[in-house]
Amino acid sequence: MTVENSESINAIREEDLVKVNSVLYELFQINIDTINRSLADHKESLIESFTELLKKILLQNPEIANESKLNVINLLDKLHTQKEHLENIRSKITASDVHQASKRLSKKSQSAFQLK
Repeated sequence: MTVENSESINAIREEDLVKVNSVLYELFQINIDTINRSLADHKESLIESFTELLKKILLQNPEIANESKLNVINLLDKLHTQKEHLENIRSKITASDVHQASKRLSKKSQSAFQLK
């Protein structure tokens, strides 16, 4: 197989993946001003899926250079940290939601007693 044939059978080019890198970066970023429970769940799910993909890449491709393996392992560590941040944010959102709901319920019950 010649170089020309090799290039013609590979539909994915390096620049295609480079373009996707910025999309992945944006997906994994946490904007504290816009995060809610649903978005935190979604981001956490994406991180879990991407983590599984990276683990499979490490396990099923022994020919990967050691430096590349270290880069993937470092990214896995950072993804784990990002997931922990999302879990913390989600628990704070949940506590905040419960607190707000209890305030609303308290006001409703007070107004119900005032009407009688």
